[in-house]
Amino acid sequence: MKAVKRILTGLRARLSPLRSDTRGNIALGFALVGPAVILLGVGAVDLFAVHTAQGRLQGIADAGALAGAPALALATDGAAAKERAASFVVGAMSAWPEAPGYEGDYEIVDQGGQRAIHVLLRGHRPSFFANLLPPGGWNFVGDATATSLGLVPLCVLVTGGAGAQVLSIKDDGRIAAPACMVHSNRDILVEGGSITAAAVQAVTSASGSISPSPGTGAARIDDPFTELDLDRSAPPGCEVGAVLQPLKLAVGVTRLSPGVHCGGLDISGSATVVLEPGEHWFLRGHLTVREGARLQGDDVVLFFDTASKFEFRDTALVRLSGRTGGAYAGIVMGSMRENRQNFIISSDNVDSLLGVIYVPNAQLVIEGTADVARDSAWTVIVAKGLQLRGAPSLFVNANYNSTTVPVPEGVGPRTGGARLID
Repeated sequence: MKAVKRILTGLRARLSPLRSDTRGNIALGFALVGPAVILLGVGAVDLFAVHTAQGRLQGIADAGALAGAPALALATDGAAAKERAASFVVGAMSAWPEAPGYEGDYEIVDQGGQRAIHVLLRGHRPSFFANLLPPGGWNFVGDATATSLGLVPLCVLVTGGAGAQVLSIKDDGRIAAPACMVHSNRDILVEGGSITAAAVQAVTSASGSISPSPGTGAARIDDPFTELDLDRSAPPGCEVGAVLQPLKLAVGVTRLSPGVHCGGLDISGSATVVLEPGEHWFLRGHLTVREGARLQGDDVVLFFDTASKFEFRDTALVRLSGRTGGAYAGIVMGSMRENRQNFIISSDNVDSLLGVIYVPNAQLVIEGTADVARDSAWTVIVAKGLQLRGAPSLFVNANYNSTTVPVPEGVGPRTGGARLID
């Protein structure tokens, strides 16, 4: 027994130095823990790269939404906003070295009654160890929604002033301006008809069937075209003292070159008059289109001196689009500043008046029983007074991007940037 004890004591004495020597433990520990440490290190680097990519993708989504949002004020269907956002994203991703794969979705959404663009970018990049950790690789998103800070496009402006002329709708008349604003510097009086618009406001009062509820006490909006000097821009007038008679056309097709039309023009019967591109000045005589006659012209502007006006009556067909360039770009019809006549649209076939109708000191009167300007991509009315009587339906469209006729500054789209929505 003593011998066994001596052997065990001697064995412990020999092993004791080994217990105090940690060199083997370190090697063994490193052999066991080292791969895990390396694995964690590589994973941390990969995770940091993913986090960085996530932040950059979110930044691109934010910027893409902000790039597209201002276009929401330019078109009713939102296509322009989506195209602009997508184009920005494509450019930003192409400028990103080693960019991850991604898919982009662009959608127009409603945010508290206001249109906004939602940009969703789904990013993917492989992970180390052949996509084993995490399985299938890394997936992350950039998600942003933005809306325009632009004001509602202005498409009807009743300037008012002396004479207390207002925006007045009687009988069953109707104004439909779903994507733009109707504004009066005085009153809005709806008696029997209705106004439906993106926004309606008046400086003084508004009453009748108006949707949405009109704002009153609004700030006055000045005539945006006061610097347009129509009187001095007019070409030499007609012969002084001459007795002028209108040119009467009742059959056939007549093409009129731009320039001065002295004595006016009376189109009736089955006649068709095509206005060639340019500026047409009607001096000392009216433009009358009646019965089943047709008046058409593209890239034109019609101006009327103080003794002239237009009248579209009966079943006459009128299709006009404004100037695409020059000093009068965007204007389709206008009057000199001293013209205080009533400009009358009572035809049941005035289906396209593309551009600005500008009669700064006159009144535009719309009569009849059918649609007016429904087929125009956009229309803007700036008049001292506007009156609907009978049962006409005036359509004021706002598809500003769908035509080559530009919208003059001061009306139409009034953008002011964009903001992200949380």
